[in-house]
Amino acid sequence: MDAAADELLRLAFDRAPALEANQAIARVRAQQGDELSGATSYELVLPAENVRSFLLDYTLPRLVDYLESSGAKLPHCGGVFLSVFSGDTLHFLQARDAVELLSRWSGLSMAELKTRYGPK
Repeated sequence: MDAAADELLRLAFDRAPALEANQAIARVRAQQGDELSGATSYELVLPAENVRSFLLDYTLPRLVDYLESSGAKLPHCGGVFLSVFSGDTLHFLQARDAVELLSRWSGLSMAELKTRYGPK
């Protein structure tokens, strides 16, 4: 496995077979949500190679824009978790943990991420 994928997926708080994705996402949504609503799943599929550049060039800008637009503001990213498909496994990560790692990799602070990739 790609070293960047390995580092990202070590952040997972839960895993499930990808074939059971719908049930697993529903379960985690219910576990992570509050009494009024479930949490939101942000789903992505990791490529087999060049994971770090995929995450920094493609995923990070879209994820930050989504989080800021939906009210799940950085750095806490409340109510959002990532459902990351890698091979035949689905990995669940807190959005805040993934953003923190990608922030470190990019060399951009949370404020810089918001300015660069947040809603205009």
